[in-house]
Amino acid sequence: MRSVKILFSLFSVITLSAIFLAGCSSISVTQDYDPAYDFSKLKTFGFIPIPKDANIDQINANRLGDAIKANLTARGYTLSEQADFGIALHFGKQTKTDIDSYGYGYGGYGRYGGWGYGGTGGVDVHQYDEGTLIIDIIDMSKKELVWRGSGTGVLSQSPSVEERTAKINDAVTEILGQFPPTKAK
Repeated sequence: MRSVKILFSLFSVITLSAIFLAGCSSISVTQDYDPAYDFSKLKTFGFIPIPKDANIDQINANRLGDAIKANLTARGYTLSEQADFGIALHFGKQTKTDIDSYGYGYGGYGRYGGWGYGGTGGVDVHQYDEGTLIIDIIDMSKKELVWRGSGTGVLSQSPSVEERTAKINDAVTEILGQFPPTKAK
């Protein structure tokens, strides 16, 4: 359990109260895993408690837990106190800047030298928040990370309760869609 607690200290986890991934189509999803690990032996799962100092509000922690539980049980895994694998969650946010420049102009080259017209232009600067949800799968007997899935997307500014729940469900579905990994033959 000590190694699991160390995992939490390695990541900056922030509050989820007004944050969720903005939608499936705009989520970039990746996975990493131990290729030597036998994922077929995993049948039961449990949740690793989120540390109190992680600043994740209970409402969104419950939404994430419900989405993960629904996703895994639909695929035949069973929630258990004596789980084969544990689920650890991490969430981070980063402010990004999008800069678009635009302009126009025209001109030509005359007989006695150059001429032209320098049009107008401008720059639009837009800041937005990008969030990353990480779902770790930990082998509970070895206390080792064996799979990590992450989803990154633009965060909505003021979603409704229904929108927030739907987006969390979509993000979890996208991320866990890669679990267990399929090995190339």
